[in-house]
Amino acid sequence: MHSFPAFASVFFSLLCWCATGNLSAQTTAPRKEQPCQLAADEFDEFDSLHTIASKPVDMGYFIPSLFETADGPKMIGEAKAMVTFTQNDSIDCFFLNLILPEYKLQTIAQGFNVMAILDDTTVVGFLNFPDEGFFDKSILMRTYQHSCVVPLDLYYRLAHQKITKIRVEYARHRRTIALSEEQQTALRRAFQCVGKAAGLYPIKP
Repeated sequence: MHSFPAFASVFFSLLCWCATGNLSAQTTAPRKEQPCQLAADEFDEFDSLHTIASKPVDMGYFIPSLFETADGPKMIGEAKAMVTFTQNDSIDCFFLNLILPEYKLQTIAQGFNVMAILDDTTVVGFLNFPDEGFFDKSILMRTYQHSCVVPLDLYYRLAHQKITKIRVEYARHRRTIALSEEQQTALRRAFQCVGKAAGLYPIKP
């Protein structure tokens, strides 16, 4: 599984909209939280771009890759997720970035083609800016990155609720990833940590 590529400033120049919204307080019992660990919290002085990124979160199960070893197929993670926040004079938004290895070449267009089921069974959709993927020789599979816009009202939901499943709808294939309870908690914590670093979490009445 390859690591997340660096986010170029041109990517973050995409126009996105972030609506404000209210959210009821979380009802789960308070517990001691682990300290936040970020992969990046950087400011680019050339284009005044502030980028914050969580560490990658594993999603799903281990699956066999197409790379054969003496002991059988090389096992890899089914998917990874990373929460990011970017801010400059013209953009101020969260993103959910997904990395998925695929067995076959897939095509997908920009649009609302990524969905998630929350722990209250609500289905939410994301505006997705996919890439064309690249062939990873270490697993002999093509790996795709999906960069999904997270409006501010949806961000606050995801900072309090858990994502239980994620679906990516390619042109001729649907990929569904089920998150374990531990993975659900880790992804929610990633949203909280990035929001905290951006000064937007926790929300206050």
